Amino acid sequence: MKKLTALFDLPVLSDINVKAMVLDSRKVTQGDLFVAVKGHRFDASQFVPQAISFGASAVVLETDLENEHLNIQWQNNVPVIHYYHLSANLSALAGQFYDNPSEKLTLVGVTGTNGKTSISTLVHNMLRTLGESSAYIGTNGFGKNDAEPVYFGNTTPDVVTLHNQIGELRRDNIKNLAFEASSHAMALGRIYNVDIDVAIFTNLTHEHLDFHGDMQTYAYDKSLLFSTLGNNLSEAKYGVLNKDDSYYKVISKCLYQQEINYSIVDKTADFYAYNIKQYKEDKVFKTSFTLNSPEGTFECITNYIGNFMVSNVLAALIAVWVKGYSVEQLVAILPKLGALYGRMEILGDDLPIDIISDFAHTPDGYEKLLEATREMRKGKRTLLVTGMGGGRDISKGPLIGEIISEADYVVITTDSPRDEDVEVLMGSIEKGMTHKNYEKVWFRTDAVKRIIELSEPGDVVILASKGREDYEILQGGK
Repeated sequence: MKKLTALFDLPVLSDINVKAMVLDSRKVTQGDLFVAVKGHRFDASQFVPQAISFGASAVVLETDLENEHLNIQWQNNVPVIHYYHLSANLSALAGQFYDNPSEKLTLVGVTGTNGKTSISTLVHNMLRTLGESSAYIGTNGFGKNDAEPVYFGNTTPDVVTLHNQIGELRRDNIKNLAFEASSHAMALGRIYNVDIDVAIFTNLTHEHLDFHGDMQTYAYDKSLLFSTLGNNLSEAKYGVLNKDDSYYKVISKCLYQQEINYSIVDKTADFYAYNIKQYKEDKVFKTSFTLNSPEGTFECITNYIGNFMVSNVLAALIAVWVKGYSVEQLVAILPKLGALYGRMEILGDDLPIDIISDFAHTPDGYEKLLEATREMRKGKRTLLVTGMGGGRDISKGPLIGEIISEADYVVITTDSPRDEDVEVLMGSIEKGMTHKNYEKVWFRTDAVKRIIELSEPGDVVILASKGREDYEILQGGK
């Protein structure tokens, strides 16, 4: 329990204790502080009575009127505290409530259109292999050390949940966290007041323009991770940037802390991978490359395929390297790192077909997926499942359709259509198809069954756009 006066220096609140901060009125329990913000879809003020009926000890309510700041109204003996521009200040309040736990951990934030899950998972896996305690937060959920992750719904949680989860890690004595920092999270202030030690930029390509409007705004929102990295000048901070991306210079200009860049193209990069070769050994696809680093040149082997996975490995390696490990130590553990869950993951070594599970859901993601698998698909028939999600930027659909037409046969489906018309979602991809060897199957489970039915021994089946996610979000919910 925490004194409410720890957040609001108002003597009238001195006898009130609160257990936790809660944004969702449906999840309020006895003794909680309900936080009622004005969101994009709902104004939570309408749920205040429900929160009080569930046992909230206090409510903090967003107001747009400065003269109402910290005014208190009482409902059923529960204080409702008006807070001017609560949404913009919520991360600071949450940090204060949970005793700013991010300051006690080493945090690695990863942003970019593609690669966030792979890199954050790689950082986590490297640290675990080195014997350190670690956690990760992102698309695959919230995972601590070697435990199964718990799924929460967003790539980056809301500010209250994020601070609460970091506080949980601190209580569990876990020293490191790698998390995905989505552009939505930065635009909506979810990571304000989070003390990040290493910020990684992967790439910026066509995605989420329904939310950001244009690529310039999208780039600006991504850059917030780096422009705010210098809040705590008493500690070393690092920006790890992909020098091969066209938005590299834009992000670099926003970084005021030390930059460490990586590349598979530019020899002048701090970490440069070249001589990249893909091969198969004992039924396992591998990639080898030569690495030029500040500590010399090293030969590397990974259990992943694709040039973009080499880039991801470089980013993760740098994030761990700045903790004080030698490049030699990190190169030595690369062959020990296993497959990434639903990210360029090759399933079933003993099957008569090769099955690849991947999360590619953008034009750039599909290009990299098909490029990475081109060598293993040579001389074989390629069958591919793709889908379009509801509540997403469907303007990318025709581009995806054009790119995946490289496959011999395509089954178009949906990915969590939510409350949108499934025909419109599938049709956005269909518009870009350059051949007629495809069909539409709106439920993903049926689409996967269909592509397997169509496959023959020797084929390569690519299950794209959803990775290993085992759920759909339909109109009635998850």
